[in-house]
Amino acid sequence: MISRATMLLCKTEMVGHEFVNSLASVRSLSELLVDYPGLNACDRTQCLNIIREETERLIRLMEQLNLASNTGGSLCPPDNLTTIG
Repeated sequence: MISRATMLLCKTEMVGHEFVNSLASVRSLSELLVDYPGLNACDRTQCLNIIREETERLIRLMEQLNLASNTGGSLCPPDNLTTIG
């Protein structure tokens, strides 16, 4: 059986991974938009849509973390973590 400490560590690593991936996407795409102002409208719209989706994903993750900390629950329940994004 897996210990509670091990489960929390795994959840913490997954949450960190979720944050890093979303932030990397937002940063990369925003830099692309700044560095290449001549991108065609379709490509710019696609980048902006991905930035919006990743930002919404980060907001949902923060809401889950706030809910877990306010209720004294675990860091992030596994069944909820899989529905982020």
